[in-house]
Amino acid sequence: MKRTIRIAILIVGLVGTFMAAAAPLVPAADGGPLILCPPRSTHCQSSLPT
Repeated sequence: MKRTIRIAILIVGLVGTFMAAAAPLVPAADGGPLILCPPRSTHCQSSLPT
């Protein structure tokens, strides 16, 4: 019984790994606006249009 549970957990982990690897990649937004906030600051600089 314990062996069956262990095998089932391992199979679920392997299948989940392959499903995550097979998922299509989302393109990154390179060159996009950056929101920069200094640590413990109440004012943030943003390059977003207002």
